[in-house]
Amino acid sequence: MARQQVFHQPVLLNEVVHWMNLRDDGVYCDCTVGGAGHLLAMLRRTRQARFIAIDCDPAAVAYSRHVIADYRHRCFIFENNFINLDLILNQINIPKVDGILFDLGVSYHQLTTPERGFSFERNGELLMRMSPKIPSLRARLCKTGQEELAGVLREYGDVRNYKKIARMIFERRDVIATTLDLRRVIEEAVPRRFLKKNLHKVFQSLRIWINDELGQLKEGLAIAFHSLDSEGRILVISYHSGEDRIVKRFFRALKDKHRLRILNKKVIRPSASDIDKNPSARSARLRVIERCVS
Repeated sequence: MARQQVFHQPVLLNEVVHWMNLRDDGVYCDCTVGGAGHLLAMLRRTRQARFIAIDCDPAAVAYSRHVIADYRHRCFIFENNFINLDLILNQINIPKVDGILFDLGVSYHQLTTPERGFSFERNGELLMRMSPKIPSLRARLCKTGQEELAGVLREYGDVRNYKKIARMIFERRDVIATTLDLRRVIEEAVPRRFLKKNLHKVFQSLRIWINDELGQLKEGLAIAFHSLDSEGRILVISYHSGEDRIVKRFFRALKDKHRLRILNKKVIRPSASDIDKNPSARSARLRVIERCVS
């Protein structure tokens, strides 16, 4: 497997390159650069277009800089959060951009690196944070009440037996130090036949919560649209219903105000061959909009 694939296999790669409507005089932003798969494909497709890449994960930023080294003369990469896109553009004197990509969720590298604490299949310290600048999951659990925790599991994951799981996590919060510790608590709370699905949902819910993924998505979409030039496009790849609901509502609200056009009436999903190559792409949904001429 190629080094880039080890870090993260880009989802809907051909579709992103197609729908971004790339031009050589354009400026484009990858707000979640990850392993730079989408970014590299767009750089290769253009000769003079400029790109801005953002990620709050230092490992992703370092890796991306290596991957696109041959194109660094026309690509800025920032370790930052996409909610600061407007500040970044101001810093490099770019008023508006022609296309923006969000590829949401967690990367293959994050999931398969035990010390990052994202996976219930690999034991590691209970961190689960996209950026080292925010508190770890373990630190948050030690300061969170049982009712709030139950709400997190219900709202972000529709977790079965969320009250029982929240109570058990709360009662043992002082001794839950690793992903395996957390998994053992969930195993005690959930019937075996529902275990794998609930492990996934609990870990996903806690990850969304401590990284404020949905709150940042709402803020990031608003800032992205404000930073978009007329006839510029926003592409969003989401992986679960909570993300997709936010994206769909945001786009529809602006469509109703005649500020954008929704370019794909139905969400774009990976092909069967793409899913065979990359099973994690199965739940991916791509939505595309174009800003109306001011």
